[in-house]
Amino acid sequence: MSEKIKSGQDVIEDFFAEIYNVPNADKKTLETLVALFSENKFTEKNIQNALDSQMQIELNKIEKGND
Repeated sequence: MSEKIKSGQDVIEDFFAEIYNVPNADKKTLETLVALFSENKFTEKNIQNALDSQMQIELNKIEKGND
């Protein structure tokens, strides 16, 4: 049992290092989450705002395609 116990920060950094390996995950969503984390802006409000903005962009693309 000489395995080192990881700190919370280490666990989070490992998670974000591996997040792109999540099967069937939306790449733009992952990029948004990683960017917020990298910029130390990973808060509930910032996540919600960024994902809402991303969703609106995608909805606008769909609406333009239906014209």
